[in-house]
Amino acid sequence: MTEKSYSRDEYIYLAKLHERAERFSEMVSHIINFVKLDSSLTIEERNILSAGFKNVISSKRASWRLMNSEEKKEEKKNSQNLGYTREIKNRIVDEMREICDSIQSTLDNYLIPNSKDNENKVFYLKLKGDYYRYRGEFSVGKEFEDAVNSAEKAYKDAYEIAEAHIPIQNSIRLGLALNFSVFYYEIKMLREEACQIAKNAFEEAIKIVDDLERNKAKDTLLIIQLLKENLILWNNDNNEEDDDI
Repeated sequence: MTEKSYSRDEYIYLAKLHERAERFSEMVSHIINFVKLDSSLTIEERNILSAGFKNVISSKRASWRLMNSEEKKEEKKNSQNLGYTREIKNRIVDEMREICDSIQSTLDNYLIPNSKDNENKVFYLKLKGDYYRYRGEFSVGKEFEDAVNSAEKAYKDAYEIAEAHIPIQNSIRLGLALNFSVFYYEIKMLREEACQIAKNAFEEAIKIVDDLERNKAKDTLLIIQLLKENLILWNNDNNEEDDDI
């Protein structure tokens, strides 16, 4: 059966409608269609793209973490149920891989090549880094190495543009610093580098925080708080490890 075609505005409306209905797979399908018709996205359309893929991957990541934990428990018990746990976990991995492939294809074929301003390019490169980071969470071997290398390159490319062209109070630049630091801390296990990226962004942002209009800078203030919380948590972790040596 041939899928019905819609205008770009109709695809955008359908994406929003499916978001309200919490039917995120269909939402993503409509997002891909309106991007293909015109990849010059408004800020609202850019946010729809980000929200759609985030909603569809978030539940899978939570399911994978649960099954990964169950798998380890069953392994310790040498349980006969281990095979069932692995089967479900592998199915979730396949679904996550498909989601990651879908957004990477959309970013590489449409959004990144056609982004004409620095903010858009940073936004899309950050997304590229994020979804390779997610792939790094569930992959092993060569797939893990490729995901880590691709994530690092995307984050570094975005970071270089952001530092040169985007003010520190911009939530996209701060969000990039937050996610890049998480990548180093959780995936590459480079804790000093992670803390340095987060610390630099936090210290630069805190200098201008009093000048921000609070009602217009909620996203920026939230990310500054998250950077601060991560730094406290990571420094505590590092201090505990030092105590164990």
